[in-house]
Amino acid sequence: MSVYSGIYARLALPALDLVRRRQYASHRHFLERSQWWSSDRLREFQWRAAYKLLACAFDSVPYYQEKYARAGARLEDIRGWDDFAKLPSLTREEVNAHRQDLCSRTFSGKLLPYATGGSSGVPTRFYRTFESYDWRTAARDRIYSFAGLIQGERAAYLWGAPVGKVPKKALVKEGVSNLVQRRLILNTFSQDERLWREVYEKVVSFRPHTVVGYVSSLRAFAAFLQEQGLRLPRLRGVIAAAEPLFSDSREQIAAGFGAPVFNTYGCREFMSLAGECSLHQGMHINAENTLIEMEDPGVASQLFVTDLHNYGMPFIRYEIGDVGILDDGTCPCGRGLPRLMRVEGRVLDTLTTSNGRVVPGEFFPHLLKDIPEIGEYQVVQRSITHIEILATMSRAISEGSRGLLDMEIRKVFGEPINWEITTVDRIPRLQSGKQKVTVGINSTKSA
Repeated sequence: MSVYSGIYARLALPALDLVRRRQYASHRHFLERSQWWSSDRLREFQWRAAYKLLACAFDSVPYYQEKYARAGARLEDIRGWDDFAKLPSLTREEVNAHRQDLCSRTFSGKLLPYATGGSSGVPTRFYRTFESYDWRTAARDRIYSFAGLIQGERAAYLWGAPVGKVPKKALVKEGVSNLVQRRLILNTFSQDERLWREVYEKVVSFRPHTVVGYVSSLRAFAAFLQEQGLRLPRLRGVIAAAEPLFSDSREQIAAGFGAPVFNTYGCREFMSLAGECSLHQGMHINAENTLIEMEDPGVASQLFVTDLHNYGMPFIRYEIGDVGILDDGTCPCGRGLPRLMRVEGRVLDTLTTSNGRVVPGEFFPHLLKDIPEIGEYQVVQRSITHIEILATMSRAISEGSRGLLDMEIRKVFGEPINWEITTVDRIPRLQSGKQKVTVGINSTKSA
């Protein structure tokens, strides 16, 4: 740990929390200790948090009150995990349809509106609290620390760009935050050799210890580095996020960057859910912040997630849309955190521009989260110059939303490009049951 990062973590962050009346630093300190608890002690912590959340839902959340009453569930009858597992799950469709009634009537703090990118094919719009946000960011930073990303030390992000016109004040605030935290954010939504050359020069000049990025962006940059015979010095690790990491991608990224690759799993509803430690034997779940259950323990099955600290709008047994396998056994690293051994989720093809650039499939979930009229969707690239968005619509698209789509699509794909929205009743599924969110020109449409 450098002198700067030590001052940043031990003095600056607690002082900032004091000024803002927040609790990030205390949560982060707690998570450093609690990860070494026994699995039984962590399970007890989860139960106390889950029961407190249930009490809030039964007492002050109209939608849960009605939903649980229909199911014949009473708080006093929920005495353990077996009873908890019998509670009806919560779906994306319910969140979108009953967002206001899912908010606690007794919560007195500020609710922050947010939206998912719909990377599983259905955007979700919801609220979170400052308290839950502090838990999420603290949990994320613990996961990132497994890869050597220490608070206040240099990290480069192969990420996306904000959607639409960002107010100058917000840009200045973000710039100051990145400067203080020593983060280099690079937009990789439109990829070609020129972009990767610019990225390489900026990363080498910045000298990060860690690189974080979309899997597709990391893989493309790794291929560029190998083809050009270039190396990045002093990297501790590469953190793969936002997209599935398969073995071939892991191998290519590790070879290109010359550093170990750490897989992570998360979503916008809960932010960071799990990530690998240095042993790479499954992803440790942020159990102090989220509870993850399997529909059918023992085999790959649907995952349910409970946010243990969002009292403003509780997510209890939420169907995240992914399939996975959990392992409660202790990792040889010594952490008591349960592990996610495998996860299967969204299917995203890369897309192509007319001048040969590659666009990660994650671009459209990133964009469509800000289009409230679109429900479930699939983006199909019919040709180099033609993109079709198949979508279920809650209402006719507004001129503002259409203008935002047009601006962002042309910004990334360039000219010529034509795009259209086709309203459909439902989005087709693959034979595996997954939904393919983006379909590239050469996609086989099989999985």
